Amino acid sequence: MLRLRSLVGLIVVLMFALAIPVAAQEEPAEPAPDELTVTTPYPRVAVEAGDQASYTLTITAPRPTEVSLQASGLPEGWTGTFRGGGFEVDGVTAGGTAPELTFDVSIPAETPEDVYELTVTATGGGASVELPLQVRVSALAGGEVTLTPDFPGLRVPAGDAASFSVELRNDTPTDLQFELESAGPAGWDVTAQPSSEPQAATIQVDSGSTATINVEATSPPRAEAGQYNISVQANSPESSVEAEMIVEIVGSFSLEMTTVDQRLSTEVSADGSSEVQLVLTNTGTAPMQNIELTSTPPSGWDVAFTEPTIGQIEAGQSVNAVATVTPSDQAIAGDYVITFSANSEQANASVDIRTTVNPSALWGFVGVALIALTLAGLAWVFRRFGRR
Repeated sequence: MLRLRSLVGLIVVLMFALAIPVAAQEEPAEPAPDELTVTTPYPRVAVEAGDQASYTLTITAPRPTEVSLQASGLPEGWTGTFRGGGFEVDGVTAGGTAPELTFDVSIPAETPEDVYELTVTATGGGASVELPLQVRVSALAGGEVTLTPDFPGLRVPAGDAASFSVELRNDTPTDLQFELESAGPAGWDVTAQPSSEPQAATIQVDSGSTATINVEATSPPRAEAGQYNISVQANSPESSVEAEMIVEIVGSFSLEMTTVDQRLSTEVSADGSSEVQLVLTNTGTAPMQNIELTSTPPSGWDVAFTEPTIGQIEAGQSVNAVATVTPSDQAIAGDYVITFSANSEQANASVDIRTTVNPSALWGFVGVALIALTLAGLAWVFRRFGRR
């Protein structure tokens, strides 16, 4: 009898054990509860008074659900706007693909510096959730716009272009469009253009981004040596910045050589000498130093300068030089060419002077004497033998 009871108990236990998983498999799953969420990646932001704080909102729901939106805690004068799809919205449909949604808060310019608490409430599908937000108003929070040249100064000859690359950086929370302006000394050609659009006069710089501006400054060909200030401005309704650069003109070097009366010819007697009055003019824009005077005369001739070296000639100024020309003892009457030169490390100049050699005055006297003697001899002959 005991064995029979034990066997029955064992059978009951086995049947109960087998029945539990079957029941568990047949029991229907309970429906998941509604779970509405609203989140933002940056719930605490800092902005300047007069700016706008913008929050990107993500709303999710387990099934398509119409969700209404409300904002609370806005101080007096503040405005909060929900935007999506290019519209101002009061609600969205959540579930599936999350809708693109932002919450923009406009802060009056006279708002005191402080920390302000806001709340966004999303209601739908029988649920309501709140998202706490914080705005810290600070004069240092809005970021700034900077304009920085790659080089503060360049050195170029007069008439050449100085090219600068200037970085425009927008560290504000707002995308900005700038108008470009440039300025330089009178007579200079200064341009400022975006590197991406050479012909444009405006440039768009997104928040947190940079853009490059090409600035080119060309001086007049006769600009004097010295330093000149060049400026470029980037102006937008929200911000205006300016950068200054320096262009150093090293000057141009040019030298001209001629005679005092502009005549390129002179005369000299075969047994004498003659002075040639030369004029050296610095036609460049920078002073010239240590100008050496030389000549290339015919063989046997002598050319001597009263000052073989000129210490300095200022830009635009002229200096006279005197050369004494003495022909060779063997020179015969005729035309000769002498090349006069002025040489320096900065520039050179030369001029050819045609020199006419006239017969010696002594030979003229000798000729007159011979003629006189000839006439006298003829007169004596006629007197002596004329009556026969």
